[in-house]
Amino acid sequence: MDEALRPRGVTTQVGAALITYFLPCRPGAIYVNVTDHCLNDCRFCIRRDGPMFFGQDLALRDAYPDADTIVRALTAVTGWGTEVREVVFCGMGEPLLRYACVLAVCKAIRAMPQLGVKIRIDTSGMHWAGLKHLDLLDYIDVLSVSLNAENAKKYDELCQPQIPNAFGVLMNFLNAVKCYEEDLRARGLHYPEVRLSVVDTSEESFIPASGREAYGKGCFPVPDLAACKRIASDFGWSLVVKRLFRDSRDERWIARSIEALCLRGPRPEACAGCSYRH
Repeated sequence: MDEALRPRGVTTQVGAALITYFLPCRPGAIYVNVTDHCLNDCRFCIRRDGPMFFGQDLALRDAYPDADTIVRALTAVTGWGTEVREVVFCGMGEPLLRYACVLAVCKAIRAMPQLGVKIRIDTSGMHWAGLKHLDLLDYIDVLSVSLNAENAKKYDELCQPQIPNAFGVLMNFLNAVKCYEEDLRARGLHYPEVRLSVVDTSEESFIPASGREAYGKGCFPVPDLAACKRIASDFGWSLVVKRLFRDSRDERWIARSIEALCLRGPRPEACAGCSYRH
């Protein structure tokens, strides 16, 4: 193993970059940090408060890991199929901006069936503005797409995209995924579960200060959850409503003290008081 690769429980570092990490509120999943670049600047995003997340520094500082490094980081982790049951591509950025890298890692995981894990991709869909490939869907189990608003005006207000017609790009992506899904189904081939998600921003006190500073108290935009559910239903998919993280930067979350406990035994005391629920 490369000496620079340092597995620590369920986290793995290469140099100063944290490649795999965990969420105390999501036991059984290992998260892959492939990029910290994003085409959105969501007002509710935790990255507005910096790269620390549950005691883990997710800043890659442009030292993006290649596919081989990520595969080595994953195979350095123990507990596959028992403590670790899902690999999730999600970090401080948009993973599909590194589509080729993510695809290569997914293929490598599929070539190791002994791991016994599912693969999930969390995406905003904004990569579709420049890269229109869907073959990744052949290798994953779940595609989770951030809808986050019921229309273009609300989407621009909440997500502050860096590309024009962002909501249109998102809808085009969803339509393409649906067509691909229907083609795979018609041919009797594997196709992933597709979910849409929306962040409930009604608890505005938990939104980063820099995201809510332009709004008076009680005036922060909130997505129409019923309308979002109709959009998901029209595609034949489910909608996941996410609550805002409220304690991911609490001093209780110290990586060294909880990384060996979160997926590997009794919950640390911090979990008992965690207000983030699934």
